Amino acid sequence: MVVLNEFPLMNLLYLAFFYTLVCLSSSSSSSSSSTTPSNNCDPNDLSALKEFAGDLINGSVKLSWSNVLDCCEWDGVVCENGGNNFAASRVTMLRLSQMGLKGKVSDSVCKLDQLRLLDLSHNFLEGGLPLKFSNLKKLQVLDFSHNFLVGPAFELIAGLKSIQSLNLSGNAFTGNFNDFGMYPYLVALNLSNNLFTGQLNSQNFTFSNRIRFLDLSSNSLSGSIPDSLYLLSSLEQLSISGNSFSGQLSSKIYKLSNLKMLVLFGNRFNGSFPNVFGNLTQLEQFVAYSNSFSGSLPSTLGLCKKLRVLDLRNNSLSGSIDLDFNGLPNLCTVDFASNHLTGPLPKSLSVCQELKILSFAKNNLTGEIPHSYANLSSLMFLSLSNNSLVNLLNSLSVLKHCTNLTTLILTKNFHGEEIPQKAPGFKSLLIFALGNCGLTGEIPSWLLNCRKLQVLDLSWNKLHGSIPSWIGQMEGLFYLDFSNNSLTGGIPKGLTELKSLVSENSFGSSLNTSIGIPLFVKRNQSATGLQYNQASSFPPSILLSNNRLNGTIRLGIGQLKQLHVLDLSRNNITGTIPSTISNMVNLETLDLSCNDLHGSIPSSFNKLTFLSKFSVAYNHLEGAIPNGGQFLSFPSSSFEGNPGLCGKLISPNCVVNSMGLQPPTTPSGGNGKFGRGSILGITISIGVGIALLLAILLLRISRRDNLVPNEDIVEEEFSRFSDAFGPPKLVLFNNATCKNLTVSDILKSTNNFNQSNIVGCGGFGLVYKADFPNGTKAAIKRLSGDCGQMEREFQAEVEALSRAQHRNLVSLQGYCRFGNDRLLIYSYMENGSLDYWLHESSHVEEEGISTTFLTWDTRLRIAQDAAHGLAYLHKEPNIVHRDIKTSNILLDEKFEAHLADFGLSRLLHPYDTHVTTDLVGTLGYIPPEYSQTLTATFRGDVYSFGVVLLELITGRRPVEVCKGKNCRDLVAWVYQKKSEMRVEEIFDTSIRDKECEKELVEVLDIACKCIDKDPRKRPSIDEVVSLLDAIEKKV
Repeated sequence: MVVLNEFPLMNLLYLAFFYTLVCLSSSSSSSSSSTTPSNNCDPNDLSALKEFAGDLINGSVKLSWSNVLDCCEWDGVVCENGGNNFAASRVTMLRLSQMGLKGKVSDSVCKLDQLRLLDLSHNFLEGGLPLKFSNLKKLQVLDFSHNFLVGPAFELIAGLKSIQSLNLSGNAFTGNFNDFGMYPYLVALNLSNNLFTGQLNSQNFTFSNRIRFLDLSSNSLSGSIPDSLYLLSSLEQLSISGNSFSGQLSSKIYKLSNLKMLVLFGNRFNGSFPNVFGNLTQLEQFVAYSNSFSGSLPSTLGLCKKLRVLDLRNNSLSGSIDLDFNGLPNLCTVDFASNHLTGPLPKSLSVCQELKILSFAKNNLTGEIPHSYANLSSLMFLSLSNNSLVNLLNSLSVLKHCTNLTTLILTKNFHGEEIPQKAPGFKSLLIFALGNCGLTGEIPSWLLNCRKLQVLDLSWNKLHGSIPSWIGQMEGLFYLDFSNNSLTGGIPKGLTELKSLVSENSFGSSLNTSIGIPLFVKRNQSATGLQYNQASSFPPSILLSNNRLNGTIRLGIGQLKQLHVLDLSRNNITGTIPSTISNMVNLETLDLSCNDLHGSIPSSFNKLTFLSKFSVAYNHLEGAIPNGGQFLSFPSSSFEGNPGLCGKLISPNCVVNSMGLQPPTTPSGGNGKFGRGSILGITISIGVGIALLLAILLLRISRRDNLVPNEDIVEEEFSRFSDAFGPPKLVLFNNATCKNLTVSDILKSTNNFNQSNIVGCGGFGLVYKADFPNGTKAAIKRLSGDCGQMEREFQAEVEALSRAQHRNLVSLQGYCRFGNDRLLIYSYMENGSLDYWLHESSHVEEEGISTTFLTWDTRLRIAQDAAHGLAYLHKEPNIVHRDIKTSNILLDEKFEAHLADFGLSRLLHPYDTHVTTDLVGTLGYIPPEYSQTLTATFRGDVYSFGVVLLELITGRRPVEVCKGKNCRDLVAWVYQKKSEMRVEEIFDTSIRDKECEKELVEVLDIACKCIDKDPRKRPSIDEVVSLLDAIEKKV
């Protein structure tokens, strides 16, 4: 992804030109304006401005104008008297940009017939353009950009024959480009981000040779580029990105010899680039990513000596990188990622001393990093992931000289090599990813030089040895992934003292995220992996799973109060679980499974309010499972493989005696002596216990080795549970898509609930994908042990839930009692969760960079669907959901939204009504009143839904990684931006320029109503549905 935010240079230069005209006009007016009382503004102009202000709903201008009589002294108004000191002054400029104006543009503004400049940009104006705009015969500069104006534009501005600068960008204007008129003095035209249609052809594309700035991006224009465009010899900036232009780029482009910026991304261009760029000697930016260009790189690009940004990613370019970079000394950004380029890295790139961003990720490049790259002294970001590079030792020896390097991503290269133990340098490095390389050796001590490191990924290699204690000296480190290696030894004390995770307030120095390039961390050996779109989206984590670590868990680990994820699973860790972990108040995931821990689970763990994923399976734990808090929602699989545990979630239940809570014992008869029946019972119990223990040990071994059970093992498991707990029970409802399902089918289709079949994890249990023999699919949710109810009550409650049928709810198709588990059978949602699509889905195939995102149309439809589903829950079955969040909004194959996990809290603690002794929900979605009232309400659901709406329009998580002293959650951040009147910055950049700004603001207003701190002021969900449905989509 390129460093520039779409096309900022065009905006900057356009604005520079625009305000040059403003300053020139202001200068002339200042010299001619009168300062005597006789020069009050013309009464007709005064009347027109009062009418204009009268049509405004609010804005600072309205108040300030009412306090001064002479309109020439009003804010934003400039007058001239034409050199006649005795004549009334006429309004020649109206500059009201970013004044918070709301309302419509009054026809009265057309009465200001001496107006030369009109700037109403960056406000909240609605409606259409005034009908008498053609009266403004002297108007030279018109800027209505970034408002919510709609309707036709071309016919209403047709009379502005003196216009030199016209900016209508960022609205919802319509019209066919064939109707665009002739403007002989036009120098700058910006029509971007509107709803204009049609094609450019030689008949309608007849601009004068004066035009220098032309931006038609983000509309619905199509067809090919007409030859007449190449006749605009004065053109300096051309952007037609984000349309549906097609065909090949003509060789006639060489005629645009003054071109400084060429922006073509996001169209349907194909074919090879014409090799005629040698004549474009002024070219500074060439951005053509996300098209279908093919063939080789045009060698004549090497003649564009002023080129600074070259972004051709996500095309189908092939061949080697034969471009001669010797003639490009000013390059700052080069992005050729996601193509089919082959051969070695270009050596001549080393002459580009200004190069800051370099990405060749996801190609087929081979060989070594050239020694000459040591000269890239300005390089800050380097991504070479997903290639076939070799010689890691040489690579690090070269790159250590790049002293400004902050991000280095080398994932999936250097296969099977040894990680170098000496590589001094890298003192500026913040992010280092070297995963999935199969590297051998030990964790190198040279990493200690990287004191500023914040993200470190060495996962999925073959590293051995211990975790060094000096890791704790990295003051900024908050994301550490050493998982899936062969590391041994204990957890070092330094790891429990990471300053950024111990801090009460923040994560230390902020990450440099202005680059805007997706970062990738491999979490499995599949092709997709996991992407974090921005470094700020990395959850604070320590991931050490699947190694050979031993020793105990240090008490000091409880100091890591900022940690969100701790995964120590699949190691050989011994000792007890320290109760100090309960001090890690932000912990969301804690996985200690498959170790050799003993003792009990600390009862204080029920204070971990935000814990949503927990497992201590397959250890040697005993005693009572903590009661209350999030432990009411964990599945029994979180505790399996620990025969000494007891509690509500598993069998057996604990009994109370003088020693406290203990597993139940076999009762003995008379006078404290054992009778025959007692002895026989004890003998049988011991025998059954030994058999069960052996079965559990065998099952543990099989799971640790990731063996998929065959049909015989499934049948054996089926029989074992049938004997121990009675026959399994399966109930299918009338809406079930798989009518002849059996319990054996469930076991086989989920590989006996193998981890490889897990597709989700929530507060109520794990979700497994089931592929049945008849080709149908289902999602199987595995709830906790006895679910707080007797069988008859559980069946009645589930059947009641099954009657909650709505197109926007995930359909409950049946349930099953299997052994000590309760299984719920749901419809399978092909496209997963909304959380995935908003925050993790921007990957294509492996680790390439893509343009995949949810369009605004899709996001709005998802919001409407989810609101309808929640409204049904509140009205029909009268259910408070209690955990509305994006991961509980699932998407089917048509991206229709379905609410999941509704009503499950009733199954887990049926006698509590909606009153709870602990906070419910998920961090970032919990209404503020829940911390005081401890009561879940319908208005609480509305608050959580409001946060979901904010996620949809911002693309941000409810709780991001804190940066510096400005550590705020999403709700606080939105309120801050609104108070600063910087609403534009709230919206997700991937949709902000997509014809939808008015709708975004409308949804923002709805979300702010939902998240009101006073629950009494929040709308009902029915009102939210009406507000969302009232948003009329523009086609």
